[in-house]
Amino acid sequence: MKSAIKVWRHQSNNYRFLGQTGKVISKTRIIEAPLGFKGPYWVVLVAIDKKTRLVGQWSDIGEPKIGMKVMGVLRRIGETGKAEAIEYGVKWKRAR
Repeated sequence: MKSAIKVWRHQSNNYRFLGQTGKVISKTRIIEAPLGFKGPYWVVLVAIDKKTRLVGQWSDIGEPKIGMKVMGVLRRIGETGKAEAIEYGVKWKRAR
């Protein structure tokens, strides 16, 4: 069981990328999802600047494209049981 404190300590550093924009430089489709996730889903590697690259789930409809401009958004991460804390984090969607 995940405690809310443990979830927050793990995620507190990731929220700084909310609203950040970048470009997709790589993508992969996960068919067999690990425990706690529903598959299939896309995972993208996003370049924020020349030194910063982040990996995250794709939250938009459709397939991500290499070179596509994207933005970090707050979304639910994974599946939880009834007594567990709901974990949120940064996922990526097409920037408008």
